[in-house]
Amino acid sequence: MGKLGRNWVLVLFSTLIVLFALLPSTTHAQTSPDFTQTDAMLDLLRVCHANKASRNDFDRVISLAGTELVVAQQNISRRVTMRQYREVLESACAGKVAGVKPAEVGVRAGKGVAGLMNDVAPSIIWGRDHVPLLDSRLAELRRNQSIGDAIPLARRYLPLVNQALVGQAEPVALHPKLYVVMGGRAGAAAIDNQLYYDVLITEWRGSRGNATPMTPQQVVEFFAHETHHLGYGQILDRKKDLLKLSPAETKVWDFLAATLMEGSATLLINGHEKLEDLEKQPDVAGYLAKVPDLLPEMEALLQRALNGSISEEEYDEGKLPFLDMGYHATGAVMLAAIEKKRGLAGVMEAMTDPRLLLAAYNDCADESTVKFRFEVSLADRISRMGVRTPR
Repeated sequence: MGKLGRNWVLVLFSTLIVLFALLPSTTHAQTSPDFTQTDAMLDLLRVCHANKASRNDFDRVISLAGTELVVAQQNISRRVTMRQYREVLESACAGKVAGVKPAEVGVRAGKGVAGLMNDVAPSIIWGRDHVPLLDSRLAELRRNQSIGDAIPLARRYLPLVNQALVGQAEPVALHPKLYVVMGGRAGAAAIDNQLYYDVLITEWRGSRGNATPMTPQQVVEFFAHETHHLGYGQILDRKKDLLKLSPAETKVWDFLAATLMEGSATLLINGHEKLEDLEKQPDVAGYLAKVPDLLPEMEALLQRALNGSISEEEYDEGKLPFLDMGYHATGAVMLAAIEKKRGLAGVMEAMTDPRLLLAAYNDCADESTVKFRFEVSLADRISRMGVRTPR
């Protein structure tokens, strides 16, 4: 090869290296979750079991991004401080549930304490005596090469960004960073662009008969569920930004968005588009049985919120039945009815605008497993939220 040919090859090779470096670094995020926090927590549980935990052991766990995530997740609907979390962690290490006090006055702070004392602390106490089991679960997760399927699965059930929003229909960007953690309250969560799966709380709940050990495919579905939230959240935020919602209307929008967010991921990803599959899952089945009561409660809460006749405290209290898996089950039942009449395309259409959910469900209510219809006047008022008539 002549000098010119060699130079051309070098230029091409250098260009390819630069282009590769500029590509979004999504492969690692999709296929290799960050185990740093869960490894540190497992080490802490080992020394807790041997009664040899030191201040440095706690400092290490508290300082990690994964621990910040599990505390941030609790603060979505609760109020938990890192100081409270550390107090609970240190007491649980010694086999005791700390009697923490609410960080402030209000429903959120009370629920934060309840979550720490009823879920986080007992799971950590259980974990210190089940280190070998947790270690084996982590080994299984590290071998799970299917985790890379989570993003394509999440994208399959996301509507395209509406043409009216960006000028053309296109998919949203999905570049999550995946974590495997221990010590939180939720089995999985999405915080900004970060997703986690909590091995400890999942295994603890399984030991109590509230859940079964997750299969590799279910772990993929967990990550896909939370990745779905990231993408769908972008779509809903763009839609919301186009509207001029009053404070009262914002409450209604947020409630309906949460119902769609959790209901769509639960039905389409975890239920494989079938309500019957969800009914076989213990963590969801109990909440599905509550939907006949939840739908009237939903109607009453939305009515009060839209009328502006509800305080922040009352609104938080009204949402309590929908926390945990209430939003999931309610949304899944409503979307399943829409899917039976309008197909998957109809579900995707309903997902593009939370304001239209009640009207879409009413139109498909004959297909629902729950015999309930929302007041037509309420559905109509909600459908017109954020649209101001010029004077």
